[in-house]
Amino acid sequence: MKYFIFSTILGKLANILKIEKMKQLIALFLGFISIISIHAQSDWELKKEEDGIKVYLRDVEGSKIQEYKAEAILKGKVSSYIAVMKDVNSYPELYEHCKEVKLISENDTFHVHYMATDTPWPVKDRDAVYSSTYSQHYDTKLVRIDMKIEDGYKEPNDDYVRMEKATGFWLFYQIEPNKVEVTYQMHAEPGGSIPTWVVNMFLVDTPIEDMKKLQERAQLEKYANRHFDFLVE
Repeated sequence: MKYFIFSTILGKLANILKIEKMKQLIALFLGFISIISIHAQSDWELKKEEDGIKVYLRDVEGSKIQEYKAEAILKGKVSSYIAVMKDVNSYPELYEHCKEVKLISENDTFHVHYMATDTPWPVKDRDAVYSSTYSQHYDTKLVRIDMKIEDGYKEPNDDYVRMEKATGFWLFYQIEPNKVEVTYQMHAEPGGSIPTWVVNMFLVDTPIEDMKKLQERAQLEKYANRHFDFLVE
């Protein structure tokens, strides 16, 4: 999947031009991209694997908090997973530490929501307003959900520490009729003072639980056979 976009574009050029040298160039180009990708991914360190879900961590320049990435092959169809992700009001059943959620605005490919996150005592709970943007690659059918913290939608609440920054994404790719390759990547600045052991607990264990709950919810009947205008399967 990682090189499908490159091979698709260059493969079409080769077929159109019908030049043998172009085909050789494709092989050289993909080899070069593979080397670059391997080098780029080398800073990820596998921290835990459970039930087929792998969680990696890596350092982020200028931050004390590491970035995490979870990968897994889950059962179901991409459309069911998108239906789960768009059901914002059910996030307390999806995200492991979601304490409170409220949908602020939405359309077919974008939504904004407020979410409060539960943290272990004595650390104060966190909250933030997030936006999610949905898109699908035309050729590969890969679906991406980009997430980030937004300012200006809701005033800070004294009961919570407002999150300073968070960016991440979900990737969903149908590899077989009932198998979806899922990637969940995120980096966040929790704000305030928070012990390292609390951060580490969230970074490794939470994405595993989120992946498990995501798969469970995607099997529910209410998320089956859903249709979205932007989504082609």
